[in-house]
Amino acid sequence: MSETQIDILKVIEARFDGLSPQLRVAARFALDSPDRMAVHSMREVASQVNVLPATMGRLAIRLGFNSYTEFRNRFRDRILPETGTYAARARRLQMRNSATVSSVFLKEMAETDTDNIERSFSQSEEGAFQAAAGSLIEAEKIYVVGLRKCFPVAYFFHYATRLFFPTAQLLEGKAGLFGEEISAIGSKDVLLAVAFDPYTKETVQAVNAAHHVGAKVISLTDSNVSPLAERATHLFLAANRSPSFYRSLVGAMALAQALVAAVVNELGPVAVQKLEVSELNLRKSYTYWNKGKQDQ
Repeated sequence: MSETQIDILKVIEARFDGLSPQLRVAARFALDSPDRMAVHSMREVASQVNVLPATMGRLAIRLGFNSYTEFRNRFRDRILPETGTYAARARRLQMRNSATVSSVFLKEMAETDTDNIERSFSQSEEGAFQAAAGSLIEAEKIYVVGLRKCFPVAYFFHYATRLFFPTAQLLEGKAGLFGEEISAIGSKDVLLAVAFDPYTKETVQAVNAAHHVGAKVISLTDSNVSPLAERATHLFLAANRSPSFYRSLVGAMALAQALVAAVVNELGPVAVQKLEVSELNLRKSYTYWNKGKQDQ
């Protein structure tokens, strides 16, 4: 990541809370889609954000730039040296109106998600996974929440750690009981929350409730200005770009897998013993397919 990119995004993040609600909408678009900021005009960007073009101009001035052109040039600077990378190809793919050959699209998907994984881990500080794993192990009880598109990530973490944290609860809000579920979170507990923009209301409520009672929060989200970031005890940022219409979950899933691995490492021989016993029981009960064995 170039210094130019770091600077412009950091400027927006640092001043985000001081912006008006409408300028926050525009600023959030700039954070999430810096490449579009570089290649589209002010009018085109405003149309995508669903604000007036003048709003984009006010954002530039509010952030300390003399004009919108100067503001946009900062985004252009960060992509010019990388015109041959996956990002440039993905950008051309999205801007083309003609149909794209499926093999080309699949290549773009693969390259984008490879970059998502690399950027997700590059944004994690050294020792972050071990620190978060320590909080999970020390917790009186663990709660896990990730709704709608983020549910697979939350479910995977809950499933993968069920042997180590048998009392952990996956918050789902079935039968309208979400309020009751989050009200049970205590000061000695840990909440692991997963959410991307647009953030599901109940996930944000769970984070706020956990923070209010003094519980630790492990946030797996997409931005430093995410509503999950402010309350986080441990923050992990997942890159989630995609040439498809849904944001990619690959980066978030990779971070969740790394956190599971960190838990196993921190638990040591205890984790190995639990896994050995579980695997033995599963094989005895023929949970796994075994050719030649009849169904039980």
